[in-house]
Amino acid sequence: MSSEIALRELKDIETKTSTDYADSLRNTAAFLLQKQWVWKGKRGQKDHFKLCEDNLAYFRKLFDGLDMEWYYDRNFGYVGILPRGSGKQLDIISTLFLLILRKMYDAEASLGRTELGCVTPPTAELLNQYEQVRGDMPLITETNNALENLRRKGIIEIGIKDPDTKLHKVTVLPNITRVVDQSYIGMLNRFIDSYTSDSALGEADCEETNAIETAEVYDDSAE
Repeated sequence: MSSEIALRELKDIETKTSTDYADSLRNTAAFLLQKQWVWKGKRGQKDHFKLCEDNLAYFRKLFDGLDMEWYYDRNFGYVGILPRGSGKQLDIISTLFLLILRKMYDAEASLGRTELGCVTPPTAELLNQYEQVRGDMPLITETNNALENLRRKGIIEIGIKDPDTKLHKVTVLPNITRVVDQSYIGMLNRFIDSYTSDSALGEADCEETNAIETAEVYDDSAE
């Protein structure tokens, strides 16, 4: 029903504007389905953001019909979608880093260390937090792969490499609060508890990974 309403609205928009404008809305919807997040200040995405902002009701109904949650944040300048149903799961290391980054985001934000809603936590502290949860340090290759995975999902940005940690600078984007809700502290605690048992990896992978919305987002390897 929602998709039918959105289709009728698109026809109405086309009648009031032009075929080219309606095609632009279709292109923006396709872009969102591929990238999941559109940023006002990101190169090549400003026009998509403006179309979303000018047609909030249409896009909300469209993605509701596709069983997706629609998000619009005027303050930080982004729109995005998250599937409601099941989808591709994050691997265990990526999931852990996601939860830790959400925790670090809140800590940095509480101290006012934000820039346009983004935070850049120390990479050394990221590794320390992982060790506290898992009990051992991750391999650099595993860490970089996990962070690249989260970058592709539009949750973080990756910058230059730190010569000490051999890790790239990580900028956590404000939409991480949409992807991981306040239950992340409980998830981290359960991860810590699970790693003290023999069935650690299996329990964490099956239970906690399924609980995170980001485990259901599309894997976009395109720039």
